[in-house]
Amino acid sequence: MNKKILAILMILAIQTPVFAGSYIDKQLKEAKKNEKYKTTQKHISAPVQQFQYATVQNIKDPKLIELSDIKPVNDTAYKTKIASDEKTYTTKIYNVMFKKDLNTVNVQPYALDFYNLYRISERIIRANNLEYVNWRISVRKSDDWNAYSTGINSINIYTGLYDSLYGNDDALAFIIGHEMAHILLGHQQRKQEILDKWSRSERMRQAMPYGSLGRSTGGLSTMIQEKRFYAEARKMEYMADTLGAELMTRAGFDMNKGMQAINQMEAMAHVDTFLSRINADHPMPEEREASMRENLATFPSEWVNDGKQNIMDSNVLEVKKSTDRVSIVISGTQNPKKVFELEPIDKKLLRIAYMNYKNGQMVNAVKYFKKLNEIRPSYVNYLYMSYANEYLYNQTKDEKYLKQSTANFEEAKKLNPDLATSL
Repeated sequence: MNKKILAILMILAIQTPVFAGSYIDKQLKEAKKNEKYKTTQKHISAPVQQFQYATVQNIKDPKLIELSDIKPVNDTAYKTKIASDEKTYTTKIYNVMFKKDLNTVNVQPYALDFYNLYRISERIIRANNLEYVNWRISVRKSDDWNAYSTGINSINIYTGLYDSLYGNDDALAFIIGHEMAHILLGHQQRKQEILDKWSRSERMRQAMPYGSLGRSTGGLSTMIQEKRFYAEARKMEYMADTLGAELMTRAGFDMNKGMQAINQMEAMAHVDTFLSRINADHPMPEEREASMRENLATFPSEWVNDGKQNIMDSNVLEVKKSTDRVSIVISGTQNPKKVFELEPIDKKLLRIAYMNYKNGQMVNAVKYFKKLNEIRPSYVNYLYMSYANEYLYNQTKDEKYLKQSTANFEEAKKLNPDLATSL
């Protein structure tokens, strides 16, 4: 028999195997894979309690730590302000967005979609003092489930993503907050510097004569540079997730509902192996979900007060259709009263340590209070470390925790001699 014909027959035999069992038998074997690859549950957000710890009762807390200096706003005054803003939205903004000339054949999204994105974005902007720049929000026609940021103020959302999350403003708020975070954190500049350094080193390597160490190992050198770039890019994605969740939380959105955005990423086709993890510029969806679980547990309720106060102190932001006909421009403020500032590292450590303490995660609380002491020593840090170790001793009866608790308390007394002489 001709070798080519034999090869074709072998391929066909492999592609169309003959099973001895019935069709149900075949499907029962296939059903074992269904549990692993099914997507339905991945689209459904897990219950709230899975994404934040419950506050532990009966722990010592002398209330020496405040995570925000802004007290809760007056509910009546806030409702009055919101009602006033809503009137402006409906009588001014809504009419502008729904002018007849906005819905033309040259415009990809509907005016309703623009208005929806405006309301979500404008709320995040005002709640976080981001009015210092005009923000551009675009909806671009594509089946891809994607969004990205460009320039200093531009957020681009594909219709494939927007339509998938339509009806869940919290999930859309997370996407918008994530892209805003990339801009606020200067990730474009950071990536550019990494690529520029990579390019310069590559040009130097190419200039070397053949046979030199640098030229002969060019393939390995390039691969190492790629891995470094991907590793840095993944770190940026984690930070954009966390800051994006913070921005939307301050604006009163619910990140637990916003988790649908990450859940949908998990439902998409992706390969989760060691190589796929190190060769990707985004973390695996499962990793992003786990990161959110940790971070949400450290988000204090006081943040909502900050956002409400910022909304109280600001006015509705105007919006116009961009000349590109796929974007809206949310106008900034000429002289904003306050401008967004990133959370300083000492405040971040204090928040994470204290929230872990309140949540009963005492090992983590001690770890982060220790890190805080390295940059900003305080008797308060040592006092809470003492309480955390005392709690661990009471739970485990392990003497090492009791010794550490006593040592922490002694350090606290050195920094504040007015403390009581015993725990």
